[in-house]
Amino acid sequence: ILTTFARFVDHGMLPNRFPDAGEAPEYNTVDATLWYFEAIRAYHAATDDDGFLKELFPVLEEIVRFHREGTRYGIKEDSIDGLLRSGEPGVQLTWMDAKVGDWIVTPRTGKAVEINALWYNALRSMAGFAKRL
Repeated sequence: ILTTFARFVDHGMLPNRFPDAGEAPEYNTVDATLWYFEAIRAYHAATDDDGFLKELFPVLEEIVRFHREGTRYGIKEDSIDGLLRSGEPGVQLTWMDAKVGDWIVTPRTGKAVEINALWYNALRSMAGFAKRL
């Protein structure tokens, strides 16, 4: 699953939804891509599979690069404090993604605390992966 998902990384993001056959995947999430780092870290901790890590490392580097430089929906690292900013009007990107019609029930733009915890974890994981490889 983890290697399959790597093939769908686009502009540094993983899709959060695969519609019916023939339709393009949807990339409207900020947290799914960051959880991917934790899944890879946990898998590697359990298996010690360096070949797996070596295969996915370039994809992870691409994800970090896009998050630093900017990707969809205003997702970008703040060059001053290093925190990840995300969101734009009309789009819900976090796990609190309830939407009724055009109304976003819990609009969350800016630097959500749990997103930045995941961002920190992703960067720490990358440091560990780089040392390992």
